[in-house]
Amino acid sequence: MGKGFVVLSAANIAVKLISLLFIPFLNKILGGEAGYSIYYSANQVFAFVYVLTTAGLPVAISKIVTELTSTGTRKQAQQAFNMARSLMVAIGIALSVIMAVFAKPIARYMNNEESWMGILTLAPTVLICSLLSAYRGYLQGMKNMTPTAVSQVAEQIVHVFVSIVLVLGLRSKGIVWAVAGASAGTAVGAAAALLIVIKYNNEYKKDMRILHAGEGERPAARLTNKEILRRIIHYSLPITINSGIQYGGNMIDVSIMKGRLMSAGLSEYESRRLHGMMGVTRQLLNVPTALITSLCVSLLPVIAGLYAQKKYTETRDRANYAFRLCYIVAVPISIAMCVYAEPIYVMLGLGSGSRLLSYMSFSVLFMGAVHLQSSVMQSVNELYSATVFMGIGVAIKAALNYVLIAIPSLNIYGAVIATYISYIVPLALNHYCLVKKRGLHIKLFETAALPAICGGIMLAGSMPVYMIMNFILGKISGNYITESVSLIFAAIAGVLSYLYSMKKTGGMEDEDFDLILPAGLRKKLRL
Repeated sequence: MGKGFVVLSAANIAVKLISLLFIPFLNKILGGEAGYSIYYSANQVFAFVYVLTTAGLPVAISKIVTELTSTGTRKQAQQAFNMARSLMVAIGIALSVIMAVFAKPIARYMNNEESWMGILTLAPTVLICSLLSAYRGYLQGMKNMTPTAVSQVAEQIVHVFVSIVLVLGLRSKGIVWAVAGASAGTAVGAAAALLIVIKYNNEYKKDMRILHAGEGERPAARLTNKEILRRIIHYSLPITINSGIQYGGNMIDVSIMKGRLMSAGLSEYESRRLHGMMGVTRQLLNVPTALITSLCVSLLPVIAGLYAQKKYTETRDRANYAFRLCYIVAVPISIAMCVYAEPIYVMLGLGSGSRLLSYMSFSVLFMGAVHLQSSVMQSVNELYSATVFMGIGVAIKAALNYVLIAIPSLNIYGAVIATYISYIVPLALNHYCLVKKRGLHIKLFETAALPAICGGIMLAGSMPVYMIMNFILGKISGNYITESVSLIFAAIAGVLSYLYSMKKTGGMEDEDFDLILPAGLRKKLRL
């Protein structure tokens, strides 16, 4: 699980860093936050349709494949994958057509009519991503995370390159066409990733045939096609509903945000600017969140396999290990983004909005814990409970956004309050369910204590470096160079302070350092 986490994390960091370099360019070429708001609206629609297609079935594939291979029925695992892949293609075609046909009405609903061309251009991507996710889910179920990692990096590189070329070529035709160009890059990137995972899958099947030549199946464990289909639906439906509720809530937020900001007394331009600012902030928060997503993907097949074999003690231990990894990553990143929000914005050329990032930074911690809980619950067959609890959180968020954003003294910061409450509620409900119904005593708060203490030490080590560098460079260079170089040196000092303090306090063990640091570097750093 740890190795899978590191492989996917490395890929996700690369993907998100590429994305971060793309955001300032796109933000500038589209005319600032107001123009970025159009692209953000189109992307939120795509994200909602995308999760309806790809959220449930790939996880179901991963879970079923893990369960079947754990109990010695590899051929049926391949059979389940083939069946789920056919379902995903059919669903992908249907939703792509719906998205294309209703692009303009959807754009009107999103309160951003200029986003219709972006929505239309993104429609074919849903079908491509459906097939792509099926292959990724199968290979993840076989505990092979490399294809997902490689394809994610390739997908993002192609996406950004094609988007830049098309945006520059189409900008003269107006912002609607520029957004369409950026959206087309998403489709081309997904197509490139699909070719990569198909190649990996073919090679993997060939290797498995050689490795297991002559081995038989366990007759008692065989399932009929009807039973496989029933299991696919049973696993995928609640996960799809769960993700649909979550992203549907995001769509509702996007659709009402501009109107509620205007109700707070802001002009249409200022409302759109703040809306775009929130979009940029959430893109920044997606960088550390991607690490938690990697952990969830790596966790599910491990927990599902152990639970299928009725190894309940090991299931609990692996779940607690996953939460420890989550806090080791999420706590210091949340602290750093809160304190260094302004230099981060300066270095990335994102303009205003640093205060919003500072206030939203700890949502990474809460969101990571909730998503990890959901993965554990999906692994131990509490799929519908996870769905209901997420739905409660989304409903609370929508209601609070509607009320709080319209308060003039809060405006966009009302969404910050709503975000935190929307995670705290399902966090408590999930924990109660795991402990009381499944007997999994997850150390939800205890394992966060040492990362929090060492996060404070991290600040004590990095802040003086930042202030000294800022003072020295401020006399000889401009604001951008001063803030960027100071932040880089502070980050190095902060990472080293955090790692050393975690080593001394026992927050990280030798195997944890072995996962993230090459042996030579670890020896030089004496960790």
